[in-house]
Amino acid sequence: MAGIELKIDDDYINGMASLFETRSQDLQEGVDSHLTILAGIREANQEGDTADALDAFIEYASSLKGIISELGKTAKDTCNNFLAEIDEKDQYLF
Repeated sequence: MAGIELKIDDDYINGMASLFETRSQDLQEGVDSHLTILAGIREANQEGDTADALDAFIEYASSLKGIISELGKTAKDTCNNFLAEIDEKDQYLF
């Protein structure tokens, strides 16, 4: 019976872990900046349907605050845990 060989590219996985973290931080900064801009627009619209719609949208968008960067950290941790588990299973042979 032929053996099965699985090759794990640690450098690629570590690179992707860093990419997930960096991109999620960038995206989070974009969302935060967008919320700041929306708050400024909302201040200019004191009342009416537009003000009500902005309030609803700002409230919804604010729920994303911190979530995106947390997901990036989770993705990075998952990559690191995967590599650690592979190293444990192959007993650091490679």
